[in-house]
Amino acid sequence: MFVLGLFTCIVLRAFSAQAKVVDSFDDCKGFFYKDTEPEGMDQNGKKICQKLEYDHYYYATLYSVHRRIPLYSAYIFDPECSSTAGRTENWHIEPQVNMDSDENIIKKYQAISSDYSDSGYDHGLLNPNSFQCDEGRIATFTLTNAAPIDESFDRIHWKNWESALRSFLRSKLDSHGGSAKVYIVTGTVPDDDIQIPHKGTSEDPERVTVPSHIWTAVCYKHHLNDTKSFSFGYIGKNQPEGGIRLMRVSDLNDKLSSLYSELLKTHQSIKIFVGDFYSYSECSITPGLESGSRNH
Repeated sequence: MFVLGLFTCIVLRAFSAQAKVVDSFDDCKGFFYKDTEPEGMDQNGKKICQKLEYDHYYYATLYSVHRRIPLYSAYIFDPECSSTAGRTENWHIEPQVNMDSDENIIKKYQAISSDYSDSGYDHGLLNPNSFQCDEGRIATFTLTNAAPIDESFDRIHWKNWESALRSFLRSKLDSHGGSAKVYIVTGTVPDDDIQIPHKGTSEDPERVTVPSHIWTAVCYKHHLNDTKSFSFGYIGKNQPEGGIRLMRVSDLNDKLSSLYSELLKTHQSIKIFVGDFYSYSECSITPGLESGSRNH
């Protein structure tokens, strides 16, 4: 999301994005709870195991070529990462999405950084770089992990919730001696009525779909005691005033199902986390995250 520090561009240039576009998420399934991806979103989206030039994967993304935005990115929370974020103007593209390195061809399938210029929207990272360490941060600066997010929503409201979430999860992990793993999925709901670049600002306008909503789902899985496991989610309209709401994951599933059904004009049933996770997590939502976000 919007970041305050300055990331060293020399370091960024030392790496190249080498995301692996896959038929299934088998190579990077560990970023999903029970190795299972969310159900009910665009199954024609490109599945991407995000990495740099090595074989180490940092997160997974489902990318809509038609709308040129990610539908979600799935990642693991690392409490050892510094909360200090970086900033860059150097954004990776992913040639594997369309198997070509020519920019004119790439533009048919992906956003490019100039699409965001003077649009009023940030390159909103779904997997936030402040949740990653070292090279993992560099791997987040790819346009397949970014969607147009309103500047005020991104820099104030969503940033505050990310900060509160980081603090909340660190506190929980500390209290449990690190005996847990945190799976996070952050996604978008496309709005086919709004695109950037705006007309009159580009020779190739209205290429990149602007999301109507941004959402996050959290699955905190304790290794030894399921009574200490929990899940929750939150969602907000991609507008300057924010209006982010904390809710159960089952309610977030219902909300996303309704929004996607309206978008696609056909019934959609979305399930972010698989299996019996809700049986011990639904009642464990704490108001601490919601109240804490107002203190930033």
